[in-house]
Amino acid sequence: MEIQEENWVLISIIGKGRERRDGARGYEKTRYVFNAKSENEYLTKETAFFGIGLLEYLKDVEKLNIDKFIVVGTDKSAWSELLMVIPPEEQQSESISDLYLKVYEQESAKDEEEGVSEEILKKWEMTLQNFLPILRLHRVKPLDFKVYLDIILKELEPQKKYNVVFDCTHGFRYIPIVFSYALMFSKYLRNIDNIRIFYGAFEMKDYFLHRENYSPAIEVGFVNEAVKLIESMSTFENSGYFSSLLDCIGIKNTEETYFKIEMNRQPWREVEKIIEELGSKKQLSENFYIEEISDYLLKEFSELNRQNRLYLRMFKRAQFFFRRNQYLKALILLYEAIILLFADVYGIKDVMNYDSREESRKKIKTEIHNSKIDPEKNRLIKDKDEAEIYRTLEYVRNAAAHGSEPRTNQNYLLNLKAFNDLFNLASELFEKMLKRKDELKR
Repeated sequence: MEIQEENWVLISIIGKGRERRDGARGYEKTRYVFNAKSENEYLTKETAFFGIGLLEYLKDVEKLNIDKFIVVGTDKSAWSELLMVIPPEEQQSESISDLYLKVYEQESAKDEEEGVSEEILKKWEMTLQNFLPILRLHRVKPLDFKVYLDIILKELEPQKKYNVVFDCTHGFRYIPIVFSYALMFSKYLRNIDNIRIFYGAFEMKDYFLHRENYSPAIEVGFVNEAVKLIESMSTFENSGYFSSLLDCIGIKNTEETYFKIEMNRQPWREVEKIIEELGSKKQLSENFYIEEISDYLLKEFSELNRQNRLYLRMFKRAQFFFRRNQYLKALILLYEAIILLFADVYGIKDVMNYDSREESRKKIKTEIHNSKIDPEKNRLIKDKDEAEIYRTLEYVRNAAAHGSEPRTNQNYLLNLKAFNDLFNLASELFEKMLKRKDELKR
């Protein structure tokens, strides 16, 4: 299989800035400190726009090959601060100086109707790209919340694999929040491996550093873990797949256990080991969220472990999938649960064997026949209505599983309400059969 090359993309928000001490409008200049107070401490060149300092750090220290540097702002954003990507000796050229002044004048306009035009911003982008080809500028309307997802999808190609670095320092306070959610959603439409978020903490310099003209650069390190937790919990809630969620809280190598459960095997020692590890996590974790997740999963696995018969586990999983609208899985599991329940009641051994299951089906057919003439002979099916529910369930299951024409009312395969009604009736029948089974032992 061909290994995909990883592409790194840096996305920054650029805001309006404010009036500086020198009377100009824009951001205050500072030197950003990465890995503060460690042996890997790194000081950037002086800059007013954190995105430029972050780009410098990623390239010079982490040695990342940044494929795109995307900057997003409004018509009032301080686009002129990007002059710093141009070497000082080139900034004084007449064409660059004239264009810079136009950008600065438009972004500083007092009239709310004025601002940096698309035409001027495009010229500014093309000029800057002569010195930084990876730069992309996007002008957005302040209250167009959906545009951020559009930008991500347009800039990131479907066939490539990406790592995204997001700079949430500047801009209106809500923009990084909206952008963060857009990034999380875009993981489902683009191949995004990791998301890293950085913040240039200009206002925290006294708290962290106590040095004049130095500001800490902070990586918000929990983001990837939080995204994986969200995705893993959602996957578990919708499919029952638990391995990735267990992995997030430090319980590894459960993929084979999940596979065996899906294949209706009985890996009880492995399940008991997971229960033990969850109990330990619940008791010893330093974080409440891990304790909460562990407790939640502990209840699920303990319930699974209590279902000491395969037909009970199948019935429980049938209900699980039915509640999550996975109708085919639910249908097949409920049907098989009834067959295995009959096998247990009639003492048929080795239910994993095909012949044993066929023998169980014969017992069902016998009880269906008896329901018409002498239902008292039956152990589980007590009348014609119950027989008809099972037969309808069987016909619908066969038609759905094989894609064939049903031997019953096709409405069960075309109308959701009709299917739901049948499934609920068959579930109630299974529960009645369970009670009858217990009564047989008395």
